[in-house]
Amino acid sequence: MEPLRKDREDIWDRRQESRLNIGEAVQIKRLGENWFYVISDTTAGYALADGFVICTKAQYENRRTLFQREHRVVLKGGRNDWGKYFRAGTILPPEGATFESETYEKGRRVNRRETWGAMGGWSIPPVIIHKSLPFSERQLLLQMNRMLGMPYSWGDERTDGMDCSSTVRAFYACFGVFLPRNSSEQKTYGEKLAAEGKATFFQMERLNAGEKKKIFSALGVGAILHMPGHVMIYAGEKNGEHRIFHNCDTYTEHGVEHIVRRCTISSFLPKMNGTYLDYLTAAWMPLCRQ
Repeated sequence: MEPLRKDREDIWDRRQESRLNIGEAVQIKRLGENWFYVISDTTAGYALADGFVICTKAQYENRRTLFQREHRVVLKGGRNDWGKYFRAGTILPPEGATFESETYEKGRRVNRRETWGAMGGWSIPPVIIHKSLPFSERQLLLQMNRMLGMPYSWGDERTDGMDCSSTVRAFYACFGVFLPRNSSEQKTYGEKLAAEGKATFFQMERLNAGEKKKIFSALGVGAILHMPGHVMIYAGEKNGEHRIFHNCDTYTEHGVEHIVRRCTISSFLPKMNGTYLDYLTAAWMPLCRQ
């Protein structure tokens, strides 16, 4: 985890790594009454010991297997009628799926049966729920529009917010592609997929602006673009201008800081003496079924 900055004006808690989604299967190590050490598929850290359903290792593996085989996904964040917030990219089991688990109540072991569905243990949130989206330019652009305006939040500190890499991960989860949590890990993962013939990957550090544009234009809408400290998704070209979909905190132009702090579609924003385009280090695209 990243330490706090020394800058007193920094508003982000650099120890915050991520936020768990509702229904996410994790491994835990009990440390006390109030805190668990939690290990998910993408990260590990301390979480408040509230809202967890304890199950056996076999039950945990059964749950994960079911999610991989059949699931639904939240395409746009929102609250259900209990006030629980479901974040974009949250993976839910199929409607009517049941899970058996164990918990402790007043010192006694109690067996529980959990049912997911409109009439079950968790009500469906009033947001778009769908199976994984088909991987097409139209659906990629539609999903970008669903996520526009989502607040920027370092380490997903806000319940309804995400940072740049979490946004990219949530976006691709809607298409059944499950990326690592952080931008550097996502870049490494893209290289790994390319080595396995499951992605197209390009290093871009030594390329000029024109060469870079040719690459991500050829990869098409949905290409994942990396620069130091930021990750974004190519959103195509409009009126001769290349655009990016990303969750951005701030940017500086001519010495003036501009606040964005939301998910947006923009041109390549200014950075130092150039733009984000000048600082791109890699571009890649997973090879998904059409």
